[in-house]
Amino acid sequence: MPVYKETIAALLAAAVLAVPAAAKDGRASKRPERPVLTTETALELACANNPSLAAAEARIEQARQQLAQARADKLPKLYAALAGAWQGEEGKIPAVTVDSKTGQIFSGYALNSFEEAYQAALGVQWLLFSSGAVENTIAARTMAFRGIQTREVRTGQAVENAVLVSYYNLQRARAKLAVAEEVLALSKEHLSQVRNFFKYGVVAQDEVLRVEVDVSNGELNVISAKNAVDVRWRALERAVGTELRSKFDLPEPDRNAAPKDAPRWDEASLYALRPELKALDFSRRAALAVAAAARASNGPKIVAGGEAFAQGRNFWPDDLDTWKLSLSLRWDFYDGGKARAQVKEYRARAQELLAQIEDVKRQVALEVSSAQLNFESARQRVDVASRQVASAQEDYRMALLRYKSSVGTNLDVLDARTALTNARTQLVDAVYDMNSSRADLDYALGLSERFKLPDGVPPAAAGRNGAKN
Repeated sequence: MPVYKETIAALLAAAVLAVPAAAKDGRASKRPERPVLTTETALELACANNPSLAAAEARIEQARQQLAQARADKLPKLYAALAGAWQGEEGKIPAVTVDSKTGQIFSGYALNSFEEAYQAALGVQWLLFSSGAVENTIAARTMAFRGIQTREVRTGQAVENAVLVSYYNLQRARAKLAVAEEVLALSKEHLSQVRNFFKYGVVAQDEVLRVEVDVSNGELNVISAKNAVDVRWRALERAVGTELRSKFDLPEPDRNAAPKDAPRWDEASLYALRPELKALDFSRRAALAVAAAARASNGPKIVAGGEAFAQGRNFWPDDLDTWKLSLSLRWDFYDGGKARAQVKEYRARAQELLAQIEDVKRQVALEVSSAQLNFESARQRVDVASRQVASAQEDYRMALLRYKSSVGTNLDVLDARTALTNARTQLVDAVYDMNSSRADLDYALGLSERFKLPDGVPPAAAGRNGAKN
């Protein structure tokens, strides 16, 4: 075939191959740009979708309605009633009357029940005095409600911490995948060079085989890293409570972050920031209020009532239309010791909660201390690992140059690349250990911008704002 015909055929073949590629690039360019998933976005989605937060809201609502029930006992109760009675025959009783003028005695029968009778009534009943039983029950329900509110703040903080840690673990996995792919590219580049050396008789075949094994190992590492990314995506979606991967892109993982500052806090405010301690204190006060209500349950009670009613032998009853008022006093002197046992039970419960508060204080101190140490350790590791990566990169560059110049060995290159891989991986771990431990430290301190104690912003929150940029 003439040369010009070969040239034309090659151009046509290149054109045919270029058309699908161009179409593919065009379709890719038309793909809508997806929003970037940041930590703030993930937390906002968690607030809207996490089932634990929905359950917390339901528990708060339950406590709110229990408080409303207790308060209702202080208010009057209105009722309407409609009754009917039927019997086989009218009831009669003997009756005797005396004529007041003549003194004559008459005997006969009087009706005391009817074959058919109806009554319609509208009434009110009001507990005027309960010896403090109702008031203390309301106080107990109020403390329980505030305790639930405070406890669920910690639920929110736990969700926030889980989302942040899951997000950082996903970015850690993506950063490790990038390291694995970079190392695989270096291994393949080195394999190509070793094969060229072998082709021209510079090196033996065993060196080629050794680098091929290294490439295979790199491919296995990439597969494992991709699997880790998939698993971490699922973990983040579990923490947030909704599908994320098909809707969002992620920013590039941070593989060389500067060390962060620790949040500022002091011993005086340490225990005041944790919601569990306040929740336990509210529960203790609720138990004491229940004990007081139980003690008052045997006291005198005054109930007032009123009723307007109509009675008759036909429906609608209208033979008798009248009203009545009532005032009753009841005092239960003895109930078999039930109220006394309840008082002792809830006082013991209050003592138990007091001991739990002291135990939780010790636990808080341990958690904060451990989180602080982990954070400081990770900060120091970031600095050391950054220097280690710089040294490993230079060592690998020099080992590669020595090998190309035939003054170094293949084993030197493999060892240097292994050291570079470890250094980059350790830097990734240090960076994301620092991020995760910072989130854990905030969680241990009870610091959160979204989930705060009901009575206001903790004093140490300003330290978090100043330290976390």
